[in-house]
Amino acid sequence: MSRSVEGEELHPLFDTAPRLAEAIQSLACYPSLQRYLSTRPVSAMADWQVSAQYLIEYASSSGTFNRFRGEIQRFLLFLWNKSQRSLADCTSDDINAYMRFLKDPEESWITAKPYHSFRSAAGGIREARPEWRPFIGKGEYTVMQTTLDASTRALHVFFRTLVTRRYLDNSPMLTARRSEQKASRTTFEDDNGDETAPRLTDWQWAYLKESLLAACEEDDCYERHLFVVITMKTLYLRVSELAPQKNDLTGETYYPTMGAFRTKVVDGKRYWHIKIFGKGEKERYIPLPSEYLPFLRRFRSWRGLAPLPEKGEKTPMIPRKNGTGQVGKRTVENLVKQAYLLAADRMEREGLIAEAKDMRQISDHTHYLRHTGASMDIEAGRPIRHVSEDLGHESVAFTESQYIRSDANARYLTGLNRSI
Repeated sequence: MSRSVEGEELHPLFDTAPRLAEAIQSLACYPSLQRYLSTRPVSAMADWQVSAQYLIEYASSSGTFNRFRGEIQRFLLFLWNKSQRSLADCTSDDINAYMRFLKDPEESWITAKPYHSFRSAAGGIREARPEWRPFIGKGEYTVMQTTLDASTRALHVFFRTLVTRRYLDNSPMLTARRSEQKASRTTFEDDNGDETAPRLTDWQWAYLKESLLAACEEDDCYERHLFVVITMKTLYLRVSELAPQKNDLTGETYYPTMGAFRTKVVDGKRYWHIKIFGKGEKERYIPLPSEYLPFLRRFRSWRGLAPLPEKGEKTPMIPRKNGTGQVGKRTVENLVKQAYLLAADRMEREGLIAEAKDMRQISDHTHYLRHTGASMDIEAGRPIRHVSEDLGHESVAFTESQYIRSDANARYLTGLNRSI
């Protein structure tokens, strides 16, 4: 059921991807949602339909779908209930007001922990969970600049799509005030400026790799950790790209195997590359550096396999501890975390207390490896276009915005050498 909140109602708008595909055809199984949409002061049903059609395009990538679903859902609830406007009537003033609301949402819109938006009831009915809220936060709610940036990007893409589909004549995001998209002064100290993608320092990376190699000499159970860390950093991979990926819309699951490593002849020379199944079911091929091949051979030798993969090989990419089957995303994340903590423990033994603390603080951030690899290669002179393609980015401009701050680099270097 939907819940009354200070004279208005909050109700989740979009179910999981497979169920949303069915809901687009008919809301018969969502009677409370139907009632909610019909009682809004604007043409909410039309907005819901076009938004659902937009979201379903991201159904094959659960992470992307969930991020966009949360953002579009919050925005529509605000637009209908606070601004009392439809998407067709939305203006830059509404965007500005929404950005202010994101920084200080009403307490009744916040829950301390996440809840699924819908649950099954008798007769195949899907009903809203009464505990559900649009925002999640414990204690005093604060929003970081990175969160506002993500919200802004999501709305830019959303409105641009609606204009392309001629649902709207123009995007209100184009004239929205950028100042409203900045975090409040209460979070100013937590913002670290105009940063590039977070990464390990050159020293941290060298220390991490050295620690793993030393650990493997003492206990070969760390061979999996070494291979995962080297692969993610060198090939710019996300954790999800080394784990099974399920298409929520079709129910099909892709399992990475050693057969993803293949050879390709370019200008009469044979090269190794890897086929990656990335975000949004997009495939890409990443060339293997010559220095990576010894690590691939080492890992396969430890597993009792031939030195290099064979065409069509079905052997799991990363095996479970017992040697059978492919590990899941959570296990890959844990392997990376354990590698970080291994290095941190060694730092502490060597008296590097501050450095160990830093390493422990980033132990949950697996994406540092992907960003480290890309950043180091760009700094070493690899063409930004090649790095962008291997990262799976849609544009070189986006890669540059994430990894290149040449003016800032020079400014910090000259700042370091100033006299007192």
